[in-house]
Amino acid sequence: MTITISQAEAYQIERIAHSGLGREQTAKLIEAGEWRAIQDSYPKADPEMLRSQQNKLTSALKEGYSISFPTFNGVRNLLHLRFGLEEGKDYTVEDKTVQGLKTDEDTAATLRTMFEPLWKIEANNGQLSIIHISKL
Repeated sequence: MTITISQAEAYQIERIAHSGLGREQTAKLIEAGEWRAIQDSYPKADPEMLRSQQNKLTSALKEGYSISFPTFNGVRNLLHLRFGLEEGKDYTVEDKTVQGLKTDEDTAATLRTMFEPLWKIEANNGQLSIIHISKL
């Protein structure tokens, strides 16, 4: 089952995971309530958010998540935070649409889970586009 989290919660767990802890270790630390260890790795961590959403965020890290209302900037930021993808290098942006994203099918499936139904992930000639449903 995929957990639905807010964009702010997604930012928080992805920033912690990419501060050097990794996804598995981040999940373990949140689950155990090891706030100091988390803040040692990522000083801007919000222990209150982590504590209040402990079970949900642990599950999101372990099982995957969808974002309740991903914005265009949120899509771009999470492409970078979660996957290390950079605008201009790994994809282009035109009219608030991500284009030309080259990735494997596992990543494409994760993107669909994270961003749909508000964003449509379309494959075309081996590249992905991420398009807001209002543009379809």
